[in-house]
Amino acid sequence: MKYDFDFSQRPDYILIKTGGFDVVEDFYNLLKDLFASPNWTQGTALIIDHRYLDLKVLTLKQIKMIFSILEFHADQLAETKCAFIIDLKGAALVNDLLNRMDQTSTIAVKFFTDPQSAKQWLSD
Repeated sequence: MKYDFDFSQRPDYILIKTGGFDVVEDFYNLLKDLFASPNWTQGTALIIDHRYLDLKVLTLKQIKMIFSILEFHADQLAETKCAFIIDLKGAALVNDLLNRMDQTSTIAVKFFTDPQSAKQWLSD
């Protein structure tokens, strides 16, 4: 997975655009690189735009791993809202997987199919 950080919308949010193939391990590296950036400020909302990421092979196990990675970084993500933007095909898959998963995350995470809805949720 490739990723790019856009800090131009701070303090409202940080935009992270991803692409390529979905590799869950890369999500760990994405967060590690974000937290190492001098532009990171704890509590800043995140929009992670996965619309150009290949989610065709996403499984329930991988969704659980992503939530585990988020929970592992709970201290750095304290008071951070995290909006994931995914395409319509991915949304159906993710919603199905989330419905079958016991969600006990302490981090505010929500999935969207368009940036406007994600931005609105972050500002609420």
